[in-house]
Amino acid sequence: MPALLGVGALAAHGRISIPLVRGAISAVALAMDFGWYELGRRRGAGMLVRLCRLSLEPDSCVRRAEDVFARHGARGLLAAKFVPELTTVMPPLAGIFAVARARFALYDLGGLLLWAGTWLGLGYLFSDASVLVTARATELGRMLGLVVVAALAAYVLVKYVRRHLFLRTLRMARISPPVLRRRLDAGEDVTIINLRTPLDVRATPYTTPGSRWLAVDAIDEHEAEILRDRDLVLYCA
Repeated sequence: MPALLGVGALAAHGRISIPLVRGAISAVALAMDFGWYELGRRRGAGMLVRLCRLSLEPDSCVRRAEDVFARHGARGLLAAKFVPELTTVMPPLAGIFAVARARFALYDLGGLLLWAGTWLGLGYLFSDASVLVTARATELGRMLGLVVVAALAAYVLVKYVRRHLFLRTLRMARISPPVLRRRLDAGEDVTIINLRTPLDVRATPYTTPGSRWLAVDAIDEHEAEILRDRDLVLYCA
């Protein structure tokens, strides 16, 4: 994004061609996205699950991308480049759901042109401000780099701490498989709910015997009232 803003500012002073840069960026990015698309099409949902493990929020990466795709389909590619956590996972997701190659290319190219054009256009319109910011950044030099690194480190740390606290809460309420087995053998009224996303189920089509698959977004108010009166064991992995 900063590079595109800089190119837009240079174009405002006649030092570079926006259509040329926009076309080059779109061609390269489209080739990369097609690579991810083919991986998703050939390797299936398992590849996307492994890819999401590299995310800062691996627990919600697949679900969030799947929700966007289920809601908007291939049209979600038009806005995916503006959302960092979606830009990598949307192309393989399109392959997993077997979106036609021509349709994928159309929407992905449209999203790339929209994304690049937006930042290039902003750089062009605010070229004077961009020059001023660049000059001030040059004056700050190493100090600015330290501030950027510190901000990024703080962001990653906050994400890690939030995830760690959430997982610790889950561990406090966890039941082991042997204990669950003993309770079931004893005839206790325990309802096992499989909360995995449709994509997770497609990637690993196995389930705990006697469990009931129920997507989180499919729990309506009536169903929630029924489940609230039971002893529940939930799992999503």
